[in-house]
Amino acid sequence: MSAPSSAEDVDVAIVGAGPAGSCLATLLARAGRRVAVVERADFPRYHIGESLTGASTPILEELGVAEEMDRRQFPPKRGVKVIGHEAHNEFFVPVLNPTWQVRREEFDQILLERALHEGATLRRSVVESVLREGERVVGLLHRPVHGHADGPAHELRARFVADCSGQSSLLARLGVASKRVVDDVFSRQIALFTQYEGARRDPGEMGNNTFIFYGTELHWAWFIPLSPTLTSVGVVMPAAKVAEHGGPEAAFEWGRTHINPDLAKRFNFAREVSPVRALANYSYHVDRFWGEGWCCVGDAHQFIDPIFSFGVSFALIEARAASAAILDVLVGADEATRLGEYAALCSRGQGVARDLIRYFWRFPTFFAFLARGEYRRDVIRLLGSACHDPEELGAIKAMRAALREAGVETAVAGG
Repeated sequence: MSAPSSAEDVDVAIVGAGPAGSCLATLLARAGRRVAVVERADFPRYHIGESLTGASTPILEELGVAEEMDRRQFPPKRGVKVIGHEAHNEFFVPVLNPTWQVRREEFDQILLERALHEGATLRRSVVESVLREGERVVGLLHRPVHGHADGPAHELRARFVADCSGQSSLLARLGVASKRVVDDVFSRQIALFTQYEGARRDPGEMGNNTFIFYGTELHWAWFIPLSPTLTSVGVVMPAAKVAEHGGPEAAFEWGRTHINPDLAKRFNFAREVSPVRALANYSYHVDRFWGEGWCCVGDAHQFIDPIFSFGVSFALIEARAASAAILDVLVGADEATRLGEYAALCSRGQGVARDLIRYFWRFPTFFAFLARGEYRRDVIRLLGSACHDPEELGAIKAMRAALREAGVETAVAGG
């Protein structure tokens, strides 16, 4: 193997050009910092996580991409409709800020192009290792994707490194962050998903919203409009159920037709237009996700059962918080203090989301009561990604009390 080529110096090196990485790159470059994004995939590329929450809207406006979202005619999302077991009951939770359902290959490209427009640079490379000086991370060693396998790797020296590599969890894999821990409840889940042309939707504006179909505990499905005719459809079930049906395709078909009768009737004239894909062990967390000269953002340190579409919004929220912390560190703020504050915000939001989702699965009927009753406003705020707010809302207090009474460990209020 050839020796590394001469080093390149930047202020911040970001691994991953998904929503977290591109948002972070935009904000740092806009502030005048030299930013390099290292991404192994060629964009545009297929991805799920198409439903945004209302918390995304002001961040996308801040980034300057909201008009482009409208120009692409992403379906406007006004809320989430949950269809209960056997379609016997349902409830609707509006979003606080109107937002969008997105075609992720286009959405991620929009965000990356914004980062490049602001002055960030892109490296199509695979990260092989981190550079260290003592305990401090001071850069990356990366190899171009389209170069020769035995060609020189490149040093990218940086004053700070941010891992936005999503479910790759790069710094955890390299032993910089703590080891990734799979959630003990949701680890047994597998998501199976594809896209359909012509699946039947509800009439009017309601047809553009996210639909969640509840089956039995840990069996659910999503139905997300991506264009006037294209719909993302996914079913989630325990791994044992997938094995029982002989594999992803057969298990998806069983889920589409059996999880909920309201879902099953939407495909009479629909045509499947992409292969069934599978994603297993998707709920995990990394306990130690910041240190000297580095931090993890978004899915790189935690991802939770995607039922309420928190993924992209959490990535954007954390990227904005990380940008503020990194900018402060670069001008001399105490690193441990600022990164600790950033980590506390992340842990608070992820903890609220985890307890909210666990309550939904343990007490679905009572969740519906909360969403329609005295805590309706709180539930609307929580599903709109108010999970990171310092205030512990009454709804999450009630949910946590019920979970603890049932013997389920909950996150600590405040992070």
